[in-house]
Amino acid sequence: MEALSRREFGKVTLGSLGGAALAAVRPLSARRAASSVFDGLQIGVMTYSFRDRALEQALANIVDIGFSSVELYSGHLDPYKATDGEIRSWREKFAGAGVKIASYYVDMGENPTDQQIDRCFEAGKAAGVKILTASLVKPLVPRVDKACQKHAMYVGLHNHWFNPPDSKQFQDPQDFMGALNSSSKWLSVTLDVGHFHAAGHDPVRFIEAHHDRIVSLHLKDRGDDPQHIDHPYGAGNTPNIAVVRLLKKLRFKRAANIEWEVENADPFKGVADGLEYFKKALA
Repeated sequence: MEALSRREFGKVTLGSLGGAALAAVRPLSARRAASSVFDGLQIGVMTYSFRDRALEQALANIVDIGFSSVELYSGHLDPYKATDGEIRSWREKFAGAGVKIASYYVDMGENPTDQQIDRCFEAGKAAGVKILTASLVKPLVPRVDKACQKHAMYVGLHNHWFNPPDSKQFQDPQDFMGALNSSSKWLSVTLDVGHFHAAGHDPVRFIEAHHDRIVSLHLKDRGDDPQHIDHPYGAGNTPNIAVVRLLKKLRFKRAANIEWEVENADPFKGVADGLEYFKKALA
């Protein structure tokens, strides 16, 4: 996911069909997702992949494709706008469809009040998660870490590739380590594998060294062209297969989430093809 996209957004059989067509076959209440745990590794999906549609439709697509875990995107359910009751209702809808909300991406902005920070954690509790993901600026880290300790919840720092570089943001390994080494155990990493590769770093090496501080991953396939364009899974240069096979070897207990960012392409087909791609890699 591109940094501005989050902040400004307010070959498989399934993949050959449109998501809306499949969702119309049966009402959501009659459907339940298959398990997307493959040889011990949970493959999930970031609901940002379906950012072009409402959460009800996104959930129907997620169930039809076959995911049992998601990272919920705040563009679908904004913690500053939704009540705890509304969030709990969505948690129940996901659970009823066989889908666990494993983590919740929240957008705190660059200078939130303490009340706004706390609200993100309270919304996470209503969603039933212990893990928030956030794209933070570095000066905000001490305040967020304090809130992590207060609420006994993890925040995974989410990285991006910045061109030109931005020293306030998280992009490089040293950015992560500078924050982690000065914070509590609750301050963690949501490693965006595609952005990390685009920034010129080896995600496999980072995971080998720091998997105990990683609470979520985003899987996308970026290329090695100057703009590091996003590709369908298997068509780019990001070492996604090596990543998931390492996670399997490590018996990683968190979710590795498909995040579809290919522009002007059907997310239903792209995500469904991606799930099959990773399923085969883990066979």
